Amino acid sequence: EPAAVRRLLVALGSASLLRGVWHAAGVLADGLLARQTAATLAHVYGPKAHAAWSVQRGCAALPLRACALFSSVAALLGGTGQANYAAANSCLDALAGARRSAALAGVSVQWGPWAEVGMAAGDAVRERLQAQGWGQIGLAEGLSALGLAVGGGSSAVVAMMPVAWGRVLG
Repeated sequence: EPAAVRRLLVALGSASLLRGVWHAAGVLADGLLARQTAATLAHVYGPKAHAAWSVQRGCAALPLRACALFSSVAALLGGTGQANYAAANSCLDALAGARRSAALAGVSVQWGPWAEVGMAAGDAVRERLQAQGWGQIGLAEGLSALGLAVGGGSSAVVAMMPVAWGRVLG
């Protein structure tokens, strides 16, 4: 919520002390496109796209060294029943590009599934992904990738997804 972002910045006392922001919100409301509704789109867009824009508006004038937006490889690859989720994550990718175009810090990391935490953690998901050739991101591997992404030198949008290409393409 925009008001919550403003309250947070006020609570910091001096926004000039803020050096970086991380936007890692998200929910799923999967369903085939014919069954998606305005409500399911709004449910997914709220924490992803709308919240990221609220953070952008609140921090646009601050000298941030890092602005990391946690997107999903769904924005790149799609996913069955995830049109709303893929579109919301594409908004994060576009926002990172817009920040970079304005000479501001910004990177959108299109994450694949994490092994220990997140929406895709769990044995059943892991087994299904492995059978298709997709891996999961370990905590140390993910944190290292995040450090490289926000450390500069990367493009505005980067993807992090372990892939066994022989299995995926074969």
